[in-house]
Amino acid sequence: MPKKQPGPVFTIQPATPAKPGWWQAHRHQVLATVALIVGFLLGQNNTNAPAATNTPPAHTAPADSTSPSTP
Repeated sequence: MPKKQPGPVFTIQPATPAKPGWWQAHRHQVLATVALIVGFLLGQNNTNAPAATNTPPAHTAPADSTSPSTP
């Protein structure tokens, strides 16, 4: 009886994913840096705040002493 020839040997090799491109690997760093720069520029260019004024209050008369005080 002749020897049986072994069949082809199949090995399962997981497919390695392709290496990501530069943008895919670094996009989170680029977007975070851009967001920080834009936030800084928006914060620096805000000149719409009113100037601080030292004005006295509108009423200068003392409180009426005949009215009952509230607890």
